[in-house]
Parts: sequence; C-alpha cells; structure tokens
Amino acid sequence: MKKGKKHVVLIVLLLLLVIVNLGAQAKSETTKKGTTVTVTPVGTYPVVTEPVSLTFLTLQPVFIEDLNTNRFAKYWNEKTGVNIKWETIPRDAVKEKLNIILASGDYPDVFFGLGSQEQGIGVSQEMTYGVQEHMFMPLNNLIDQYMPNLSKLLEERPGSRQFLTAPDGNIYGLPDFNECYHCSMSQKMWIYEPWLDALGLKMPTTTEEFHHVLTAFKTMDPNGNGKADEIPLAGAISGWNNNLETFLLNSFTYTNLVASLDANVNTAIGFYRDGNTIKTMVNTSEYQDALRYLAKLYHEGLVYPASFSQDSDQLTQLVEGPEQPIVGVVAGGYGGMFSIVGGERYRNYKPMAPLKGPKGAQFSRFFLQAPVIGNVAISKDCKNPAVVARMIDFLYTDEGTLMSNYGFEGEGWKWADTNDFGLDGEKAIYRLLKPWNDMDPQNDCFVMLGVRANTSRIRNGEAVDPNVDIFSAEGLEALLYQKTQELYAPYGYPELEIPTLRFLEEEDQAFASKRLAFANYARQSLVKFVTGVWDVDGNWNEYIKGLEKLDLQGILALNQKAFDRQNSAN
Repeated sequence: MKKGKKHVVLIVLLLLLVIVNLGAQAKSETTKKGTTVTVTPVGTYPVVTEPVSLTFLTLQPVFIEDLNTNRFAKYWNEKTGVNIKWETIPRDAVKEKLNIILASGDYPDVFFGLGSQEQGIGVSQEMTYGVQEHMFMPLNNLIDQYMPNLSKLLEERPGSRQFLTAPDGNIYGLPDFNECYHCSMSQKMWIYEPWLDALGLKMPTTTEEFHHVLTAFKTMDPNGNGKADEIPLAGAISGWNNNLETFLLNSFTYTNLVASLDANVNTAIGFYRDGNTIKTMVNTSEYQDALRYLAKLYHEGLVYPASFSQDSDQLTQLVEGPEQPIVGVVAGGYGGMFSIVGGERYRNYKPMAPLKGPKGAQFSRFFLQAPVIGNVAISKDCKNPAVVARMIDFLYTDEGTLMSNYGFEGEGWKWADTNDFGLDGEKAIYRLLKPWNDMDPQNDCFVMLGVRANTSRIRNGEAVDPNVDIFSAEGLEALLYQKTQELYAPYGYPELEIPTLRFLEEEDQAFASKRLAFANYARQSLVKFVTGVWDVDGNWNEYIKGLEKLDLQGILALNQKAFDRQNSAN
C-alpha cells in the first residue's frame, strides 16, 4: 500500500474511533413515562438530543422579578435544551410550604435553591426525606458520571464529599459554594470616626478603652447639637451579624452564642471545639465575666435597649433617620446592614478590631466556609435525573457562576485584562461592570439563587482598581477583604468551630426538643443577665441548675458522638 493511502486509512480509523467514543459517552435514559431521552456526552451542549421539560420548585427571592422571564433562566434553558417549568413558594413561608409539598406526594422534579439549615432543605430534612422516606434521590452516581465540574470542586476540597454524605453513605443534596473570605470573620463592629475625632479619642483596643469611649459618646455631645440624644452602642436581633453581644463576648472567651431565638438550634449556642473535644463556655467563669461587662454597659445606658428586640430595618432607620448622627458604635457584617452603602454615614463608620479583654482573650468569631447543603435535591419522581445533573453542572463552571451571579458578559461583568489584579493581589479572573446588588429586583441573573462555584478563587479573583475608594459602593469588596485581613484575621481560629453535624434518626427523636429548649434557655438567659432581669452574681447558681436540668452534659455528649462519627469518616 502506498504511503498516501496508509495515511488516509489511518485518518478514517481515527475518525471512526472518535465517533464510537462520542457515541459511548452519549447515553439513552428511559423516563418514568417510558419515553427515551438521550443525554449528550459530558461537556457538550445542549445536554439532550431532543428538548425535555422539568419542573423546578424554588422560593421567590426579592432580587428576581420573574423566573419565567429571567434572562439567565432563558439562556440556561436554551443552552441545555431543557425547558424549566418554575413553581415558586413565598420566601417567608418556605418551611411551611415545603413541608406541605413533601407530605402531599406530588413532587416537582427538582427542589432548587432551598438549601438552608433554618428553613429549607438542611441536614434534618435530608435525614427525613432522603435517608428515611426516600423522597430525595441519592446523587452519588450522578455526580460521578455526569458532573465533572462538581467532582473537581469536591476533589480540591478534602473532606467536602464526606461533609455532604448522610450516615447511610448517600449524598442527597448538591452544594452551593460561596467561599467568602470576609464572611468567615463577619462578626464586625463599626465606630463613627467623626465622634472620635471631635472628642480627641483613639480607636479603642481593649474592653476598658471601649467602655471609656462609649461613656464619652454618651456624656460629651459628640454630634454637637446640644442635646443628650447620643446612643453609644446599638445592634439588632435580625440582620447579618447585627447582634452586638457575640463580638463583645469574644473578648472574654471564644463563643458563637447569639441572643436571637431565630438562630439555628444546632449552632450559635455557645459550643466550641477544643481539639477533637466538644465543649461549652456557657457555664464558665469567663462567660460570667463577659456577662458582668455587658450588664455594666447596659446598666450605665451605653447600650440601646431595643438592641435585643429590634430588627435590621429599624437599626438602619436609627442610624440614617435623624438629621444629626446619633449612633456611635453599631454591629453588622458590613456597613450596608445599618446604613446606605457609599452614603455619608456609611463612609464614616470604620471597622473596629476585636477588643482585648481583661485576661487577654481576643477572638474573631469564625464562620466555617463549608458549602451550603441541599440547594439542589432531585425528587424520587424526577423524569430524568441524568439531565438534571448535566444541566446543574454548568452552574459549577466559571462562566455559569459569573452569569448566575452577575448577568451577561459585557453587561454585568467581563473577563479580566492581563494587567488586572484581584482582591488577593493575584492575577484577576473577571471585572464587575456594575456594583453587586442583592436587594433590588432585577431580571438579568439569579444573584444568589441555586448553586454556584463561588469559590475563594472566584471571589478573590475580582479585579480591583488599586486606587479605588474603598468606602464607595464600588470599593465594597476591597474594603471588606482588606479590613478583614488587617483587623480580624489575626484573631480568627477556625479550629475552634464545630462543623455541621448530622444526627441519626434516633438521636434526633431523643434530643430535638432538648436542643431547642437548651438553645432558647441559653439565649434568653443571656438577655436577662445583660438587661438586669437577672443578677449576674445573685442568679448565677440558679442559671447553672437550669442548664443541668436541661441536660447540658447529655447534649454535649450527643454532639461529641456525631462529631466523632463524622471525624472518623473523614
């Protein structure tokens, strides 16, 4: 055979091998209705050879006008070849409506964007409707066969697959990755700098100095209006870390305890990890010292009384409403939780580092950046789960994540130029073309709905102008990254936090009511001590007996058992 003919034959054989290989990757799936849907090879779009329809149940977020006409939703449909029929439930009634739907037996194909420990599909829901009732479909094989982007994310994060896995060995919910550096130490406090300047005071660094500053704010008329209308310190029981007590407690002992009764009963209750041992600080002398300090501030009129009853909107009105500023120090995950981003008052509130306590304690409350579980669950009645897996995996790509977050390339964002640098000083990945907004309705993207690969690489890869005004709206991410790194990271200890724990059915049945009763008691007691309903010294023994009556040691032992089980699995 001539050399030229050999080359032709070789090329033909190679083409045949490619065709055979692609045919092997494409898979025909038979739906529950008996029809056949062919899923295209992984990594190609659309994900099916013929269009299919699926029902997605989700909440109606405030930041999306209409999912049926949302531009990204329509783009996603066209790219994947899947027509999504959206069914929505009110945002403020997710738990109630979700339970009704799950009890009805009439399920959507996909539960989308409902992952939440407090109200949506969290650990307990996965245990009930996945492990026990089998209403949610196991996803292990789907991830391995059809989701290379998610598989890569899990491989790059040791322990994350185990974190998602229920005690029966199955994964029932797909995760949302939102690895936010400043969120990991977001228990922040902000001080109105013009008042410090007016009174010739320095930024406080200790609890003693902080008390001195608050006293000066109350008594020395820093806003200069001749009225005793100043509020030295204010917070709220709702809103992202608007609670003031946790920041101050961490000057005496490490804790995640909050006063809000709406917080998760399995977290934020004063438990922490000492190596591989689960402990609590709610019965310690250090905690008692912290309560004395907080009670002193409250008794002296340095804490706004409504801080333990008002919501975040009321706190914002307190800060922004009066003609002259009246609030000296305010708690919040960022300035937008109590003021108008980029506004005059927002610009003048400066972050305050954790305070050193009288015995040297100085901690940043740490929030582990584990993925949110349960943000996509596939019902047992789903027509074609492989199609769902393929289309969801697009959201874990850089393009899918950026489009879902910010809208279309060239409008909400663009790929970074070669000379762009990110928040972390490394080469940037993308540049935002308009400020982030998760409050006002829009119809270009999902903003925060569903799942994304919003990893630290993506978050920190946002291009930042080196000369940006960090107290402008455009400088928000730079402000939070820089100040978290400078002021809070030196005092952050992630090893003290307990990962999300999964409890077995019998454990939940035995301890669910006890955990709720303990959480409510611990939080209510904190407020009683601070506000003077209880005396920190006179009622302390009574309080300790209450903890014992609620089986504190038994609850600690249960958490230890769950932690040991997960730790050995990892």
